[in-house]
Amino acid sequence: MIDSMKIRFWRSGCRGLRVVLCVLAVLLAAAPSTEGAGAAGLQDASGALVTVPANAQRIVSLAPNLTEILCGMGLGPRLVGVSSYSNYPPAVNKLPKVGGFAALSIETIVSLNPDIAVGTMDGNSEADVARLRSLSIPVFCVFPNNMQGLMRAISQLGKLFKCENEAKELVGNIELVVKQVKSKADRLARTLGRPKVLIALDTKPIVSASADTFIGELVAIAGGANVVGANSIRYPRLGLETVVASAPDVILVTGHGSQQGLLDDLRQLERWQEVPAVKNGRVYLLDPDVTTRPGPRSAGALLAIHEKLFPESEVESRKSKVESQRSPTGNPQ
Repeated sequence: MIDSMKIRFWRSGCRGLRVVLCVLAVLLAAAPSTEGAGAAGLQDASGALVTVPANAQRIVSLAPNLTEILCGMGLGPRLVGVSSYSNYPPAVNKLPKVGGFAALSIETIVSLNPDIAVGTMDGNSEADVARLRSLSIPVFCVFPNNMQGLMRAISQLGKLFKCENEAKELVGNIELVVKQVKSKADRLARTLGRPKVLIALDTKPIVSASADTFIGELVAIAGGANVVGANSIRYPRLGLETVVASAPDVILVTGHGSQQGLLDDLRQLERWQEVPAVKNGRVYLLDPDVTTRPGPRSAGALLAIHEKLFPESEVESRKSKVESQRSPTGNPQ
């Protein structure tokens, strides 16, 4: 009798123990992990909630402009890897390269044991980002596809890495240049009109950039009228007849590879000499790394483009012509 009672008590005790263990398992699963203590969740530009390690020290940059932004905020010493075409500031050339931003080397990134990677929605593939996240590497994506997006990206990264003051200063410097250039460009445009601008990123075929691209926005702020305008294709290919018909006053040649080679290719095209920008010697070469990367150097790119659109000699000449046309006698009053 006693033995049977012991057996029943033991069995009921086991069932109770199993219940207790199940409850404990649920509670432990719901409790925050001590391994991630200090980590915080921050929403990136894609809408993903990224768990950011506290005081992340090992950063991988997945695009050249992001490398420049991070260095511009003083985070260069924390970089352990950068994308293949990251070449500014010069010190980043010594860092391991993790592949082109459109085709990352996942193995290389993993080998660098980063705390976090910073990516862009304007170039990095969703598949690469998802793969890194599946390997427990947090990826924080920004979207600096235009000037407003650039400012937002800098602010987001400042918050992410707890360097809000540096980010605020960087944004303030860029915004100041934008405000000054736009004000001057608008004033000149009211008097002289906006020069028609062709952006040539490549020549075989001629590849341009619409108003919806970053460089297209720079041209607009600088006072130019993009001959492509708003286009459903951000980087349309243009035939020579289209270029001639658009009659650009200024041609900005930018693109990777040999800059002089691009210009030489254009000069060999038939009817090229009919283009006003060519006849008037207003075809300019621009550094693609500066003009096509949304980053700290965009302020300098904006100034350079504005100077090409409204050079001092050209401004004075056109002002004289405008005043002459206003005067009944043909002389300035």
